[in-house]
Amino acid sequence: MIRLLRTQDHGWYISRFVQEHNHDLSESYAENKQWNSHSQIDALTKDFIRRLRNNNVSIGRVCSILGVGGSGEPAALRKETVRNVCTKLSQENMRNDLGKTLDLLQQMKDADPEMSVKFRVDAEGRLQSMLWCMGKNKSDYEQFGDAITFDTTYMTNLYKLPFGLFVGVNNHFQSVIFGGVLLTTESASDFEWAFSTFVSIMGGKYPRTILTDQSAAMARAIRTTLKHTRHRWCRWHVLKKAKQKLGNAYSKYSGFKKEFNKLITDETCKDDFELKWVSLTRKYNLRDNEFMKRLFYYRRMWAKPYFMDVFCAGMTSTQRSESANHMLKQVIQREAPMHQFVAKFNELLTTRTDDEGKQIHRTKQITNKLRLGVPIERHAQEIYTRAIYERFCYVLYKSMDCVILSRTNGNRFVVMHSKDINKDERKEYVVYFDVGSIINCSCGLFEHMGMVCRHSLKVLVSLDQYEIPPGNIMHRWTKAASRDFARNELRKKAGPMFDETDKMRKKLLLETVFQLANSTVSLPDDVFLGAMRALGHGSAAKETMERKLSGDRYSTVRENNNTLPSMLPARISKGGRPANTCMNSYLAESSRYGVKKAKKRGIVDPLDEEGPISKFPKMH
Repeated sequence: MIRLLRTQDHGWYISRFVQEHNHDLSESYAENKQWNSHSQIDALTKDFIRRLRNNNVSIGRVCSILGVGGSGEPAALRKETVRNVCTKLSQENMRNDLGKTLDLLQQMKDADPEMSVKFRVDAEGRLQSMLWCMGKNKSDYEQFGDAITFDTTYMTNLYKLPFGLFVGVNNHFQSVIFGGVLLTTESASDFEWAFSTFVSIMGGKYPRTILTDQSAAMARAIRTTLKHTRHRWCRWHVLKKAKQKLGNAYSKYSGFKKEFNKLITDETCKDDFELKWVSLTRKYNLRDNEFMKRLFYYRRMWAKPYFMDVFCAGMTSTQRSESANHMLKQVIQREAPMHQFVAKFNELLTTRTDDEGKQIHRTKQITNKLRLGVPIERHAQEIYTRAIYERFCYVLYKSMDCVILSRTNGNRFVVMHSKDINKDERKEYVVYFDVGSIINCSCGLFEHMGMVCRHSLKVLVSLDQYEIPPGNIMHRWTKAASRDFARNELRKKAGPMFDETDKMRKKLLLETVFQLANSTVSLPDDVFLGAMRALGHGSAAKETMERKLSGDRYSTVRENNNTLPSMLPARISKGGRPANTCMNSYLAESSRYGVKKAKKRGIVDPLDEEGPISKFPKMH
């Protein structure tokens, strides 16, 4: 130990020196790291750790990235030091969570004036529910909000609040998010508030179809708030317990599974579905099985024949909502505070926008190759986006396996799959063709998905039609849907700036502003505010400046008497459903029939909700 003291002339002198150590010396570098003096982390490294943790990188991986405990050169940090830093960062994130959340929402509102956020608070001012939608979400819903899915998930925030996503499908067959909602509970009243608020934000437009799980509370809320919407159950949720409830009858050694899957996948006639169901349960002695009786009782909520006339945009399950939930869980910590959760959800929206932009770019810049060379294919190439064109080509290819059995009255055709011609049980499809207008088929694929089916394409090809009938071109699947969206966005941002007179006025105004900015004349607050009101009538800049000067930090978030919360929900230590709600088991089961064989040939079913068609069979 050495002690230094100062002299009167501001010098130094040694007052005491002890040569012996009062502890054993460290003999290695690994020992030196254990001293607190050797465990300091600089600000740059600490910020890097913060970024990693905010992106849901585990502490173990953070240590690996920093080289702590690796097999290479010795690192200057200990794992305990990194863990302590992560703990302090988590505590900082949780501090003033409500204020940070409101500040973030205010910033998002300033950047996107079209954004809407709604709160539901109790008598004490505690937050019960929160729903928010960006301007892009509203524009997407206006074009693609005819069919949506809604699903909730737990364990994605510090307060264990159920988080619900409104998801649909755009003209590139991608999942598109319309909005997110945080709920306190999954009660009917909470869902009623969520659905009614969502429709209100979207300008009163009701979806034609909504797919959910079998939640009774959701069903009650939909009946009261979405009266003009057709409610359908997710088929995967309905059938996920089949193996558990049916026992040996559902094993791979029994023929029941193959017949059962064929029945629920291919049958489109209600009467035939019910007759075959009774015959199947009798054949395998399942008439008294409670699971099968329940499925049949609620068949109108999930079975294919009862929804062939309802447009679902090709969706049969809540897979898109659950996929979005899974993506969110990958980038956000399970115990994330509210403001961090909102920020990460906003990043997810940005990612989806980038993916959509990529598909728009590919559709514009890459010319689709003709696959079969029939005249109608060229028309599909011109009007459809790249993803929809791929699915059209697949259906067109499958139409080659169909046979026209008869033609009556000039416009009525009976079509059958060639493989069923010599079978005792033959499935026939009736096609009506109104030349120059529309073509309809009894299979109901167009009504269900908005695409011409293989049976109709067989008729069109046989008649050498050059174009898809106008009544069978659904605008939401075309390239024009993307162009319309781009024009609307440009019109919102630009307003009347395309007018030449208005351009001249703005140019003169800009020159005046530059002259004033470069002058030495002072600018009083009243003059500045008056100029801002004149220049930014209804703009976000004027609202932001007035809000800052008046002291109201959240004036735009408080729009339409929207009561701001004063407290966040209480933290819950336990409870909630398991975090893993993915559909891997459903996909694994479905891949054993049909799809598995198709994948070997490089083809994926066009009705698969998110699976791309990567290859196309070669023609010989």
